[in-house]
Amino acid sequence: MLDQLALALRNLSPNHLFMPVFAAIVCVMFSRWVATARLEVWFALVLFSVVPLGIVSHAFRRGKPEPAPAQARIWMVRATLAYLVSVGAWASMAVFLWVPHDELNNLLVILLLACTIAATAALAGPSWPLAAPGIAIYGIACIVAPLTEGGLLNNGIAALAAVFIGYLSYMSAQIHATARDMLLLRNDKSDLIVALAQAKTESDTARDHAEAASRAKSQFLANMSHELRTPLNAILGFSELIASRAFHGDPEKHYEYAGLIHDSGHHLLTLINDILDLAKIEAGGFALREADVDLARLIGEVANMMAQRVQSGGCTLRLEIAPDLPNVLAGERAMKQILLNLLSNAVKFTPAGGMIEAFARLDCDGAIAFGVADNGMGIAKDDLPRVFQKFGQGQHDVAVLDKGTGLGLPIAKGLAEAHGGRITLESRVGHGTRVTVRFPAARARIRPLLRVAS
Repeated sequence: MLDQLALALRNLSPNHLFMPVFAAIVCVMFSRWVATARLEVWFALVLFSVVPLGIVSHAFRRGKPEPAPAQARIWMVRATLAYLVSVGAWASMAVFLWVPHDELNNLLVILLLACTIAATAALAGPSWPLAAPGIAIYGIACIVAPLTEGGLLNNGIAALAAVFIGYLSYMSAQIHATARDMLLLRNDKSDLIVALAQAKTESDTARDHAEAASRAKSQFLANMSHELRTPLNAILGFSELIASRAFHGDPEKHYEYAGLIHDSGHHLLTLINDILDLAKIEAGGFALREADVDLARLIGEVANMMAQRVQSGGCTLRLEIAPDLPNVLAGERAMKQILLNLLSNAVKFTPAGGMIEAFARLDCDGAIAFGVADNGMGIAKDDLPRVFQKFGQGQHDVAVLDKGTGLGLPIAKGLAEAHGGRITLESRVGHGTRVTVRFPAARARIRPLLRVAS
């Protein structure tokens, strides 16, 4: 409705400029029949009647009203009333300019009204609620004026005017339907353009994801070919030395090689477990065996497990656990793996003499936060978006001998999200890294009270 009203008002917007000019020409033409004072009254009426329509038309174009039904009705009423004022003033020529029993004068008035009806049907036609009252008012003036004269000729003119008005009403309705269809097509075209743009965006996003997946696959093969070959080569090499009996007289060498084979096998098993865990997490097949977990106890156990590696790296491990920490409804094995992965990364990227902190606390919103912080080498800002990607080692890995597969943080992220939590990482080069895992408050469990023997 508003779009069709906009078309009609755009067509009628020059009225406030041209109607006074037309009225002045008409006054000159009719000065031979009508007194000057009467012409001046009619001209002033036309001059002032175009003002409301000009104001409404300008306000409509400037305001760009929203297409709400209530808003549309308000603007339609405003435009119709303003247009009717102009129509009524112009149609009043049938009163002010009509000279009884003067056929030339009468025919000229009827001709002007007929031309005006045709213009109204064409210009206001896109908005039928606007055009219909205008055609009706002009039509009444065009029919009633000759009927007041009577006679065969005037009655014939009135009948011809009625048929002409009916035909123009039909044409105006057709213009209205055409304008409506045109606007519908325009809107459909706009919707199609938006849909095509959205489809292109989705296509580009899918292509980017496919390219990223392809790069990840290539990186996976490159990393795995190296990571898997290294322990396998060690296993094969040392087992061949034992099988060759080159050191059959030195049992200590056999013990040493057996230990190296065991360590390489353990490393290989760890790699395979990481890959399988990540595959399960991404496929949604990682099953959580949830129970009430004592997070403080679990952090202590993991710290004891990592104590040897921390000591070998020349670092210090500190525990910062809040005293009021509740239990957590979670998968204990999954939480242990999160902590082990975070601590392993911290030990790997913290130089000798550094400090590593495992922390846990209860946030003010009831969420449980735990994680690991270190004062190691940190991660460059450009590398931060990659740290949670599969095999997404940062540039700081160049300075580390034991790079690993880059699966530690992605696995920790997947396990955290499996609990409905999230993981965040803050880091600055040269200032260390802090990784925080937050579990929702719904997973907090009140610690059971310990019985005190009396």
